[in-house]
Amino acid sequence: MSVVMTNRKNNVLPFPEPPEEPGTSTIICQIGSERFAIHMQVEDLPPAPPPLVMWKRRARKAPSRTVKLAAGK
Repeated sequence: MSVVMTNRKNNVLPFPEPPEEPGTSTIICQIGSERFAIHMQVEDLPPAPPPLVMWKRRARKAPSRTVKLAAGK
């Protein structure tokens, strides 16, 4: 079986860019033969609004009933 060679002169893949240097927010770990990187990103968030406080309404007191005693009993 013969393999036909094709002209690959114009089909050159660009060389990949080197990886960025790990910054202060990157942690590189190695466990056994496995290496991995953890990237942390901290955002400046606007201040949180104060929490809403729901005031409980007082239970309304029933109108006081005046008991009138009959005189002489």
